[in-house]
Amino acid sequence: MKFKKLVTSLVAILSVGVIAGCGGKSDPTPSEDPTPQRGDANWIDYVNNGDVKLQLDYKGHDFYKDGIGEVTLKASIDGDTAHFNPVVTKTSNLAIKSRYYGIDTPESTGRIQPWGKPASNFNKEKLELAAENGTIVVSTAQDGYGVPQYDSTGSRFVSLIWIHETKKNANFDELYLLNLAIVQEGYSWVKSVSDMPDYADTFYAAEKQAQTYKLNLFSGEEDPLFNYGGYEDTSLLDLKVATENYIRDPGYVSPLDGANVRIRGTVAGFANGIMYIQSYFSQEESESARGDGQGIPGGEYASINIFCGMSSVPTKYRKINTYIELCVKAVYSELFGFQLTGAEGHFKIVDSEIEDDDCHILLKAEDNLDDQKLYIADYSPSELSAIASQGSSECLNCAINLTSSVKCSDAYISTDGTEITLSFENCAFQGFITFTYAGDPDWPRDYWTSKEQYIGKSFLLSGIYTYHKTQSGNIKYQIVFNDASDIVWVK
Repeated sequence: MKFKKLVTSLVAILSVGVIAGCGGKSDPTPSEDPTPQRGDANWIDYVNNGDVKLQLDYKGHDFYKDGIGEVTLKASIDGDTAHFNPVVTKTSNLAIKSRYYGIDTPESTGRIQPWGKPASNFNKEKLELAAENGTIVVSTAQDGYGVPQYDSTGSRFVSLIWIHETKKNANFDELYLLNLAIVQEGYSWVKSVSDMPDYADTFYAAEKQAQTYKLNLFSGEEDPLFNYGGYEDTSLLDLKVATENYIRDPGYVSPLDGANVRIRGTVAGFANGIMYIQSYFSQEESESARGDGQGIPGGEYASINIFCGMSSVPTKYRKINTYIELCVKAVYSELFGFQLTGAEGHFKIVDSEIEDDDCHILLKAEDNLDDQKLYIADYSPSELSAIASQGSSECLNCAINLTSSVKCSDAYISTDGTEITLSFENCAFQGFITFTYAGDPDWPRDYWTSKEQYIGKSFLLSGIYTYHKTQSGNIKYQIVFNDASDIVWVK
């Protein structure tokens, strides 16, 4: 039995005074020393006053060889992270994953923090302007040319992002430092500027000025884009429908975006800090969620991905078939649709320490035998390829199993070797490995780290069927494997 077929395609002022008569003053007096206003006579534009300027010419230079180079924008991730494609690719054409030097903005992706989204929006706006009309240059935190070094993650570079918003091929001395602009506007704290000591004083001065002028995260006010409210009961089907609407219509606005929600579901998988939970919904529930008689005959399954952070999640919560309740935040991502965040720190080891907004186990895996039992759908490779080609969301983020093997036709391995993407012959979906894989059970320590070890081999696959959206707007479908038992080499 398969999931019920889903016809719907996936692609598819603050008032200053108090009211008169209430005993308040209508206007501040000079003696009250109101907060200064940005741009007044005392305001210093540290971004453009010449204290911090690029000293190296970038034109014709290869980032992977010289530590500096012109780039195109691949993806703006959050307030202090972005991915770029190098323009000069004599050494490498790999994307440059940049963690911005000297700053630390509030989180807006995996974890959600106040002022994280505004910081992310500011960064994205500046990068997109420069990408369309101007110039973007990435350099590493070094004074001269030289091979850049990865940060502690082994996959990112601590970067200085130099831009000009309106001039193509701008001279190096015409660019300004976006990192510093983010600090100056009060979207970030200063952090770790010891590698470029000549810039340190300016970074700290810009931060202090933002505090004095009470800009954004230093304002003492609530972030207008952050949900401070309580939790509302929401179903996985509501989130699934909202994701479909967003992808069909980028202008769609869902009341769930940014909402604090309480949801329930059965653990279908856990990989790379992401938990997937799913539930079944009857035809009546499907009709209610979709409206206008658009319910799915026989009902449907819905699932979602939950970012759990990089901290450890106890086994009892991530064990497949465990039925849980979570209080989290629903956030729409252009790359991954709706996802749930804010779960980090809410998986308590000791039951007596569990609070109302922590994860609750409603049914242990071994006790979940009836209505909420995990359903794993069987598909042939051709059937799943048809689903991927049609953009159907019938099993999106749900547990699936392929009934016959597929042959690997190509493999891409990330720079640090922690992510492997496999392509298969005559398949519209890929496989995604996020763990160290040893293909031969007879040689468990013989890890496969080169693409040649995968190409031409056949595998039986199971896992979570999901997708991501590329920067060009294309949707890529893939099976995410929970562990080595989900990708079995057929000798």
